Amino acid sequence: MDNKHNCVYPIVVHNTVKNIPLYNYHKSENMKRLILLLTITIIFVSCSSDNEPSIQNTTSLVFTEVMSFQVDTLELDMASNIVANSFYITYSADSGYNENVLKYNLTTSSQSDLTHPDISESRQIEIINDNIYSISSNDIYKFDLDLNNLVNISDSYNNMRYLRTTSLNNELLIIGGSDEIAKFDTNTEAYDFSLSDSPYGFRDQRDGEIYNNNIYMFGGANSTPQQWPEEDIINSFDEITIYNMSTDNWSQTQSLPYQVFESFTSLYNDSIIVTGNKNQDQTNSFIGRYDLLTDSYSEFDTSLDLENITIRGVTVLNDEIFIAYIDLVSPMPDLMTVKVVKASLL
Repeated sequence: MDNKHNCVYPIVVHNTVKNIPLYNYHKSENMKRLILLLTITIIFVSCSSDNEPSIQNTTSLVFTEVMSFQVDTLELDMASNIVANSFYITYSADSGYNENVLKYNLTTSSQSDLTHPDISESRQIEIINDNIYSISSNDIYKFDLDLNNLVNISDSYNNMRYLRTTSLNNELLIIGGSDEIAKFDTNTEAYDFSLSDSPYGFRDQRDGEIYNNNIYMFGGANSTPQQWPEEDIINSFDEITIYNMSTDNWSQTQSLPYQVFESFTSLYNDSIIVTGNKNQDQTNSFIGRYDLLTDSYSEFDTSLDLENITIRGVTVLNDEIFIAYIDLVSPMPDLMTVKVVKASLL
């Protein structure tokens, strides 16, 4: 029997009182009432607290598959748009000689694709004013929500590798792959590198979101070069780093419960969905939630086998979380199957 949900309450039996002095009778009855009240209170509090969820418990995510496609690289990015009711995924193809962008329409369950020559393996996409921006360290492409009207709007090298992006109003913000935050104005189509550098050092593969003029960034990695033939030393971090764009202030008031090599994020109401992989070989996946109102982090229970997949991207649309992942097999094939799955956040 589960004692948390099956509480036994006391049964009060009224006794017959005879030949007891009035003072002692009332004193005795008052004491009985006090003991009875304390007993019921203790039992009620015990049952109520046992039924309340602990801080570590969150919504259980039960995923169903939406679609799948094949890639020859692990590097991709996801975004979504409520007007088009679609999610978008960019990835390198043909051994890194093309960029492929797919659009999956959730209303019609149909897919369309854009392919163009490209040598950048790790692109990020952001949607601003019904345009999709595809960003790499080499250049920025722009196209519309139907994957038409492709144009290269910037071929300036920004010196950021394995970058991550977010956006605010008409500005793209590049927050990973460096110790600084770069800004690209989509109206003037010009970079601005004047934002302050992080006091915590270089981080790449660290994603983040903007909330109340703060950029929240999660985990990430850097490398310490070693003399050949020794391999570089890779360091991963458990940091939750916050940059206030109004005050130009950096802080790290909280931390993740583990080091994260690469993170992917998506804003959802007053929280940030944080997912990715803890290990440097892009394994040991996790899915969590950072509550922006309480500055607390917790993990989701999930139907995914997180120990045997590598998560490659995340987006939230219509109160549903969409995850792109690849099953881990040994050896990994040249062409890998990306599965996109969804689960309700309600």
